[in-house]
Amino acid sequence: MGEKRGFSAQMRTIVCDAGPVIHLHEANCLSLLRRTGRLFLPHRVFIEVQSIIPINGKWPDWLKVIRLSQDERNEAAMWQTAGDLHAGEAEALVLARKKEVDWFLTDDSATRLFVSLLGLEVHGSLGIILWSAAHRHLSREKTEEALNRLQQSSLWLSARIYQEARQALDEIYVNRLTKRK
Repeated sequence: MGEKRGFSAQMRTIVCDAGPVIHLHEANCLSLLRRTGRLFLPHRVFIEVQSIIPINGKWPDWLKVIRLSQDERNEAAMWQTAGDLHAGEAEALVLARKKEVDWFLTDDSATRLFVSLLGLEVHGSLGIILWSAAHRHLSREKTEEALNRLQQSSLWLSARIYQEARQALDEIYVNRLTKRK
């Protein structure tokens, strides 16, 4: 698999399933994905996203849609059964392995666990917002607004997870102030 470069590397390779695209769009934060690296998603995920988000012919050119070969779709069917994944998640996994990604983006907890057990670094919508704050792509105020909008989106996360995210945000800004001194 690709070298694990964590949240600080530039131009990482990322494969995304439908969840983060949908949830970040709902939170008006889809553009945050653009700064994270080269993003890819399988055509099946694109179809799923289009069924929920009205694209109106304006699909972002930085979010590349890849059609899998028949052999890759067959492999995805195997992963779908083996990992109890949805079809789009399974195709995203096949694409991630093919591209030797740095990050796999999903908001589905079972998929996160399965994919991480395969050795891939996994993040979700919440992580993208916090990464954006840590890398100064969002001010604290804008990050708090983004977290509030994400909490109002169709992504369900527990109140405890949002509380931990806000604590992480506090740490990001405390560390930033400490480094200035």
